[in-house]
Amino acid sequence: MLGARTHDTVDESKVVDLVLHPGDVSIHHPNIVHGSKANNSDTRRCGLTLRYMPTSVQCFKEDQPVLLMQGEAVDGVNFYRSWPKYREGYDMPFSGAQKWNQNRFVNPEDEAYFERTDFQQVRMVKMVCRVLST
Repeated sequence: MLGARTHDTVDESKVVDLVLHPGDVSIHHPNIVHGSKANNSDTRRCGLTLRYMPTSVQCFKEDQPVLLMQGEAVDGVNFYRSWPKYREGYDMPFSGAQKWNQNRFVNPEDEAYFERTDFQQVRMVKMVCRVLST
């Protein structure tokens, strides 16, 4: 959680640095104490939490994104979001991107979310805000 703390003091001699480069991923157990310094770049840092559950389990927060990864949806239990769509020139390229788009789970009610293509505009707004704040 952003800004969350688990300890008042940390023995810095026991801290292990894991330096990630653009496109790298850190996968770890959710109970491991972890953190990072501020992201001062003009690109976002992304965190992702995955929890697997059977389709018969209802998510308590109705607005919580739930992805159907396997099996068949149970009517009235959850609203399953479309799998993210790869958008060339917007998302980081990866091997198999076009095959991903062909095979992804699609919920027609949810597809408008993936039509956003204003990446350059978003980056420009961030840069302008940074200049104005200095």
